Amino acid sequence: MTTPSHTQATTTSICGVLVHARPEQAEAVQQRLLALPGVEIHAVTEDGRVIVTVEGDETFGAGDTLIQMQNLDGVLSAALVYQYSGTIEDTEQEVST
Repeated sequence: MTTPSHTQATTTSICGVLVHARPEQAEAVQQRLLALPGVEIHAVTEDGRVIVTVEGDETFGAGDTLIQMQNLDGVLSAALVYQYSGTIEDTEQEVST
């Protein structure tokens, strides 16, 4: 007798974050941000604002990374501005429609 296999959907989360760094430490903060899991930098302003996205999955949460961002040396604030959570399959279906 064969047992049916069940595949578990892979959950993902995507967060958009505005990080405000001390302008004199902005370059160092960018390097620290990129060392965190799932972080991608999209824009940087002269006054130290950094626009990033964070992708998380079952192995690490994007929310955990946001907390780590807030605690980085040179970061004044890290504000969540967008959050999506769902399965990879849901995301692919939304993109294709």
